[in-house]
Amino acid sequence: MQIKELENKKILIWGLGAEGREILHFLARRGLDKNICIYNDSKIDIAAEFSQYPAYDGEAIESLLNEVDVVIKSPGVSLYKEEIIKAKERGVKFTSSTDICLSEIRAQKPDSKIIAISGSKGKSTSVSALYHILIAQGKKAVLGGNIGVPLIELLDKDFDYLVAEVSSYQAADLSVSPHIAMFTNLYFVHDKWHHGHENYCRDKLHLIANQQESDICFINGRNAELVRYASEYKDKNIVKYNEERGFHAEGKKLYECKTELVDIRDLKLFGDHNLENFAGVFSIINYLGLDMKKAVKALKTFEPLAHRLQNVAVKNGVTFINDSISTAPEAAIGAMKSFDENIVIISGGEENTQDYTAYAEYIDSHPKVKMAITLYQCGPKIATKLREVVTRKDMSIVESESLEEAVSLAYFCLMKHGGGVVLFSPTSPSFGKYKNFMERGQHFIDIVNKIDV
Repeated sequence: MQIKELENKKILIWGLGAEGREILHFLARRGLDKNICIYNDSKIDIAAEFSQYPAYDGEAIESLLNEVDVVIKSPGVSLYKEEIIKAKERGVKFTSSTDICLSEIRAQKPDSKIIAISGSKGKSTSVSALYHILIAQGKKAVLGGNIGVPLIELLDKDFDYLVAEVSSYQAADLSVSPHIAMFTNLYFVHDKWHHGHENYCRDKLHLIANQQESDICFINGRNAELVRYASEYKDKNIVKYNEERGFHAEGKKLYECKTELVDIRDLKLFGDHNLENFAGVFSIINYLGLDMKKAVKALKTFEPLAHRLQNVAVKNGVTFINDSISTAPEAAIGAMKSFDENIVIISGGEENTQDYTAYAEYIDSHPKVKMAITLYQCGPKIATKLREVVTRKDMSIVESESLEEAVSLAYFCLMKHGGGVVLFSPTSPSFGKYKNFMERGQHFIDIVNKIDV
């Protein structure tokens, strides 16, 4: 939806988080805030800067939806809510700050390119690495979206490339698509918002639903679920990476066809799985016609993001790794593959109807994993699956009452084995116990920093 479509409309801002606040500021600067009201699912304290707008919460939503023309919805508000479905049937228009931003760029900035990256895991590192490489090559690029800065905040900036991390929540109801899209993978996550895994996958791929003939999408050819759902877009220009004829990862190295580009051991981040994502990033770099040697050089200076296989500390030969971003069993498997030392893995979070069979099978077949500690809501489920699958007698399965206890148990276990890696890779969402994965990761960091050596 373009800005001009909001003129003389009664507008509801649903959700006053970061995106809600920024879209309010944006509309106010353009004099389009005369008929705006605010709604939040839970009670909120309205800051003085927004006190002129009528604000509501709780059960007021149904009556509000009968009075407005357009709803600008925050990403956290599921489009599968019954009241939203009924409002759409009555003709109420729904949009988002992401949709408004992308619509405006495509209409008003024809020389600028939108590059959007999505996927279940790896999208934050991918967009950050791509942005880092573009800046290193002297390009005018901006970075935002799900990674931090709301895209609408960047609309008035001067740029050639807008690099965006787009979540499934943001992609689900877009009316426009990016010029260049990339998907890292599809795993079983975010079941509740989407009302099922199938909806989640299709909502994620909706990012490319409106791509034009000149646009392109890169997908990870090794992720079967992604390839399957992308095949529904037969009319789109979809190119696979991680195939031998293009950019692909093998072991600890990234290749272009048969030419080696970089070894993961020459980079500053852990995780061999990152190379699979970088194969997609370099596919984009190549498509843009940029210098490949300079791109490799820039990648070697790229700093890893916090909470993604983050090396917190080394104490008495025990390395503590914070992988709080992990919200799927597949992510934890990838994390375990990144280390050759002894491992104690700590997993557990909010129940998300995940299947832990492959997770347990990996642990059973890899003797370097000495202990698996589970906790929080889905901890018992993980422990049960481990006891069903794991046959090794040299591996302990422990259900812990707290993260503090889990870290302590892991530390002393590895001390007995002469050192190793304590890997905090939760495999599931943080909601319920923590506000987000950052708060969860910081709790782990704080516990580790208190260990007395």
